[in-house]
Amino acid sequence: MASLHKKLFRGFLNNRKNELKSINEVTTSPMVIIDATFQIGDYLSISPIIEAVINKWPTARIIVLCTTRNADVVHNDERVECFVLPPKEQWYKYPKMLNKFQKKIDLLIEPASLDRAHRCIIGYTLKPKLTICLHQEAKCVLPTITEIDRENISQAQVSANMMLSYGFEKVDGTFKVYENKITKVKTEQFLKSNHIKNYIVFNPFASSSERSLSIEKSIGILTKVKEGNIDSVLLLPSYISNLNEWQDKLKNVCHVITVSSINESLTIIKNSNGVISVDTSIVHIASSYNKPTIGIYTHAGIKVINWMPQSDKKHIVTIDSPIDEIVNFDVIAN
Repeated sequence: MASLHKKLFRGFLNNRKNELKSINEVTTSPMVIIDATFQIGDYLSISPIIEAVINKWPTARIIVLCTTRNADVVHNDERVECFVLPPKEQWYKYPKMLNKFQKKIDLLIEPASLDRAHRCIIGYTLKPKLTICLHQEAKCVLPTITEIDRENISQAQVSANMMLSYGFEKVDGTFKVYENKITKVKTEQFLKSNHIKNYIVFNPFASSSERSLSIEKSIGILTKVKEGNIDSVLLLPSYISNLNEWQDKLKNVCHVITVSSINESLTIIKNSNGVISVDTSIVHIASSYNKPTIGIYTHAGIKVINWMPQSDKKHIVTIDSPIDEIVNFDVIAN
């Protein structure tokens, strides 16, 4: 019964009509809002959407709605304005915060399905002249001109295809990321002062335990890498509860760098020779920089082609694969 009530509520929020019937009816200098209330990797994948908007309307004002989960990467993106909303669980706060934009938005772009209250409430509050979306189920969404091709391609290419299906010009379907200039300088100085160079990045941490690696397996992987005369850097998030244990047990097999924000990780990855990572945004950052990548996935995750590494050199394995199978020197060795 609860799920039925939620479905009815979402249907109510999405029950609005578009004032415009085509993107070609949008004004030449539109105010565009992109709903990016999701993860970092998701934001990197919608770069083609931003490119398509800029190509069509060079003077468009593009506002990206995000949360603290991905605010850092949105802030870095000089193409857009960043508007930070509370976590999606607090979607009931969105109307008051977004009220100043009500009826001023020419185009609302929804890169994800309108099947969650935190997404539905945005369009309901803004009342844009036109709403386009990757998924076509909601009444408020303008139908595409052609079907969106989304089979066996990256999520960034899906974003590019979505815009093409609405009549925008073709753009590259690539992940794209922007560095924080201040953090970039500080991080590069840190690497230089600690003589850290010619290294690969290792990331065993994901948002769930089933997608993360244990300390023991991480030591095994990094030991194998070291045997190949390759230096490595462990990205150790400052919020990890057993941070000291990770530092103590891995300091003899790699450089351990504690990072407090994604901005530090961006620069460390950009200056690396490659990446070994579980299924998280680190993989997509590596794809943005075309770094040789070993992606480690669960058996379920490895079936989702959209989020696989997109670098020219890549190797994809499951999280329970033997270490000899994970560490592919053909990919990470210079």
